[in-house]
Amino acid sequence: MNKKRQVYKQRMSTLAKDIHNKYTNKRFVQQRLADDGSVQIDVVLPQDMPLFDEMAPARYGLVNPEILRCIDEQVYYIPAENDITINFVGRQLSPTQQKQLSQAVHDHYNLQVYDKLDDIRRNRALGIFLLVFGALALALYFVMTLAIKQEVFLEIMSIVGTFAVWEAVDCWLIQGHERKVDLNNALQMALAKVKFDAPAQQSPQK
Repeated sequence: MNKKRQVYKQRMSTLAKDIHNKYTNKRFVQQRLADDGSVQIDVVLPQDMPLFDEMAPARYGLVNPEILRCIDEQVYYIPAENDITINFVGRQLSPTQQKQLSQAVHDHYNLQVYDKLDDIRRNRALGIFLLVFGALALALYFVMTLAIKQEVFLEIMSIVGTFAVWEAVDCWLIQGHERKVDLNNALQMALAKVKFDAPAQQSPQK
């Protein structure tokens, strides 16, 4: 155990000495600041990459998961308070393709927003139910302590009530905070700007 602790301290010390070279979120954001103040992430579209999920029916217009993965991996480093611009590069797309891809990206993240909103509503309702149930169980416990002497049953009532109240607090204070963070992140992406920069070599001739 002591050896593990020594290795841990040594590694932390080594990391601290090289902290000035650490690739931080701030550095990531500064490198990608656009003129409008948003943080721009570039997504390179290979010529042979399908824009939409080939396994999904065409009418659904689902974005290729590889494109979404590239976006999400970059957004991970960007604080939720920053606006985002998604810049598709590397390939010339027709106006129709640009409109379809932009709409599909926004649809994907809009769906996440409403999904997070539903999570928050369900979590809030569950918290209210648990709080009421726990309060009633504890009230019943205190009333029954005066009427009956079955200690095992009373102990069960006390545990159930306490557990329900604690779970209600967890729903509001812990899970509630986490869900609001997730919602804010989803809102950040749902409101992201989408633009298309064609490769220089594919620019139309004047």
